Amino acid sequence: LSVSQTPSAAPSLAAAPRAAGEVPGTPPLVTIRFDRPGVEYERSLYTALSQALELRPGAEFTVLAVSPAGGTAANVQLAQSQSRENAERVFRSMSDMGLPPDRVQLSATTSAGVSSNEVRIYVR
Repeated sequence: LSVSQTPSAAPSLAAAPRAAGEVPGTPPLVTIRFDRPGVEYERSLYTALSQALELRPGAEFTVLAVSPAGGTAANVQLAQSQSRENAERVFRSMSDMGLPPDRVQLSATTSAGVSSNEVRIYVR
C-alpha cells in the first residue's frame, strides 16, 4: 500500500528542517507515498483524521511534504516541487472532508531516507 496509518484561507508552504508538529520519535498519523501515478489516499486519510479527532476534538495537524534529497540539483528541485503539489492536494482533501483550514499547517523538507515523494500528517 502507498498509504500507511499509525494508530493513535490556505496556509503557505514553508521549508523547514524539522516541521512544526513533527516530534523526533513520534510517528506520523498517516504517511502517503506518492511512488506512482493516481495514488488513492482519501479513504485512509479520512479514517485516520476521524479517529484522531474522536480522541482529540481540538487537534490541529501538520501536513509535511517530504522529497528525496539525493540526485542532481535539478532532480531535487523537481522532487520538491512535486512533493509540495502533493501536500497541497492532501490539504485540499482535508478541507473537503470538513477540517477547517486554520487547523492545518503545511511544511516541506527533504530527506535522504526516502526514495519517492511522501506526505506525512502529524497531529499537533
